[in-house]
Amino acid sequence: MQNLSLLNSIVGPVMRGPSSSHSAGPYHIANTIRQLTAGCGEYIDSVRIGFNPSGSFAAVYSNQGSDEGFAAGFLGIPITDDAYLDALRRFQSGQLYPFTFEVTTLVPNDHPNRVQIDVQVRQTDGNIRSDRFRAVSTGGGMFVIDDLNGHSIEVTGTEHVVLVEGSADAVPDALAQEDLDWRTAVRASNRLSQFAFTAEPSAEALVSIAGLSGVERVRITGPSQLCVASTDTLLVSGAALGEPDNLGLAEKALELESIRLGLPRHEVRRLFEGRLGLMLTSVENGLRAAPSSDRMKFLTPSALRIKNAILPPIIGAGFLQNAMSAALAVMEQDTNRGVVVAAPTAGSAGIVPGVLFALSQAGVAESMLVDSLQVMALVGGAFAARGSFAAETGGCSVETGASAAMAAGGISHILGAGPQQVFGAASLCLMNTLGLVCDPVGGEVEIPCHARNIAGVSHAYAASIATLAGFDAVLPFDDVVQATVDVGKLMHPDLRCTGRGGCAAFCPAPKGSDASGSKTFVPLTLKSGYKDR
Repeated sequence: MQNLSLLNSIVGPVMRGPSSSHSAGPYHIANTIRQLTAGCGEYIDSVRIGFNPSGSFAAVYSNQGSDEGFAAGFLGIPITDDAYLDALRRFQSGQLYPFTFEVTTLVPNDHPNRVQIDVQVRQTDGNIRSDRFRAVSTGGGMFVIDDLNGHSIEVTGTEHVVLVEGSADAVPDALAQEDLDWRTAVRASNRLSQFAFTAEPSAEALVSIAGLSGVERVRITGPSQLCVASTDTLLVSGAALGEPDNLGLAEKALELESIRLGLPRHEVRRLFEGRLGLMLTSVENGLRAAPSSDRMKFLTPSALRIKNAILPPIIGAGFLQNAMSAALAVMEQDTNRGVVVAAPTAGSAGIVPGVLFALSQAGVAESMLVDSLQVMALVGGAFAARGSFAAETGGCSVETGASAAMAAGGISHILGAGPQQVFGAASLCLMNTLGLVCDPVGGEVEIPCHARNIAGVSHAYAASIATLAGFDAVLPFDDVVQATVDVGKLMHPDLRCTGRGGCAAFCPAPKGSDASGSKTFVPLTLKSGYKDR
């Protein structure tokens, strides 16, 4: 993940749904394919989305909102628009074109989050064209569309992309005449070439390309998040970030993200301020959510109850109580399809904002909260430089473990820690979650996910206090990240977000049902069509 952006991939994306891999990733994949497949005057006639039986999507695509994300993405509905919540119903009611899901064997089946999408397009001449895309949701809302009709491509949503079918030999000369800033062409095959741009190509440039001899079709798509201007390797290790220099960690985060996005540092700072605002808003929305908005299958809303609880004085701890209630408020918004910020994933989305909310309640100034968020992002970036946030490949250690490590770094920074202590606290958090399974009960991101967000803020607090008080984790952060990656490879697939092991093997009756509620094994059923919610 060397080309990552801190705002896109670490304290992002902004999303709806309980899983960044299974909710945000599908949305961005679908939204990107929608742009690539239907040109001017063309219309999508049908969509079929295929999941492999042994992959993670097959078991949880309905429970975790993948179907909703795909639906909203194919309709081009912005994530912040409440119409997102109605997109799947519109397809199910027959108002739109056929939109189906299928559990089928995919070849090759090389990733748990592999998906195959077949799109029928009605062209301007009335004929139907069939396009087949292959894509992977790689974790944290990130994705790659790597195949179009058997041709290798690499569309990641970080730039403007133009795909040229047919002969593209004359395209570079045409781009030079248009004075466009474009990256070296990627020749997918002798019939398809990919060009990437840091700014949107003009309509005139696209018309010029389409008119070249030998060009059969031009497909275009924009970035799904903030556009990445530089693909240079900026993040190498926590050790490199922790080396003393003239920049503190918060400033270093601004510098690196400024290079990545090609924006002045003051604009990047405003983006971090906006991201902090979204996080705190998701806390407030969760704390005041109406009971009628509750969509949780097993849990009942408890964030506000925990915030207002009167605890025995001997154990009363305002910071932790605020952090835990705020973390739960975000996770309840997450499950109920409210807008949240994955930091770095939806399954761990409550930990970073929970800690930031508690710091704000303790009187920390907003400017310091933004600094703390930037440090948290930098810690997460150092993790992502070596690892992945996909629980399907690393278990919950790469979700709540990584988020707790980020939060511990942010708390430590607020309390005056230097770079070595910041990464020491992060190392301690990650060390203590090594090998943690990802085992959502019933395919829902509720049990044990909400409880682990509670544990995550507590863990971050304890690690930062212990480190500042003199406890030494000894093992460098980079080594513990590598251990996390290695252990993830050794974990049995049943323990990596497939719903087949750990807590997921014991499923209580849903709340409000007539069942006794005793915990019994309930295997998940693979679905080949819609599930009417």
